[in-house]
Amino acid sequence: MAEFDEPVNVKRRKQLTSPKLLVFGNGGHFLKHYRNSEFWASLLILLVTVFFSAVAYVRWYSLGFFVGSLFFVHWLGLAATSFIAALVPVYYVLKRRRPQKIKTLLKIHVFGNLTSFLLVSVHFAQNTGRLSGFYPRLEDGFVLFLVLSIIVATGMLERFGAGHKLVKYTKPVHRYAVAIFYLVMTIHVLQSLNII
Repeated sequence: MAEFDEPVNVKRRKQLTSPKLLVFGNGGHFLKHYRNSEFWASLLILLVTVFFSAVAYVRWYSLGFFVGSLFFVHWLGLAATSFIAALVPVYYVLKRRRPQKIKTLLKIHVFGNLTSFLLVSVHFAQNTGRLSGFYPRLEDGFVLFLVLSIIVATGMLERFGAGHKLVKYTKPVHRYAVAIFYLVMTIHVLQSLNII
């Protein structure tokens, strides 16, 4: 029996040191998504986010006009943050109560949060560009954007890197970042309303 174990071990050793594995992780899990339209749509949303954030930062267009008492860009940030704050607990509850609907729920979770991240990014970029040279005014808004970026990065890795060995490390980061998001969001809103 031992004579058959050695060729299997040699084969496994070759698999573990293959260039595909070294570049794309355990079994090339990122490579398997090249035909997944959901993966490409998510990447497209992230590219659009980068583009519109850069355009807002250098002020090629301005969303700094008033709608009611706030700038339009603030309404975008408020709507997106409210959507995230409401969707996350709803998703958490429904995925346990309606496991047969997990595919639909996951699409809503992924694309809803990515679209919200796009709007928050434009809000943040516009404010950063407007306040260039006076970044201390960003304060908790910067922390909120950083936490949201961590949530998106770890969420993308969990969703599309399933089976990758990094996922076991990013899962707790994703969960704790969501808790920090709620804390910082509350502080940001209270400071914006001049309550604290």
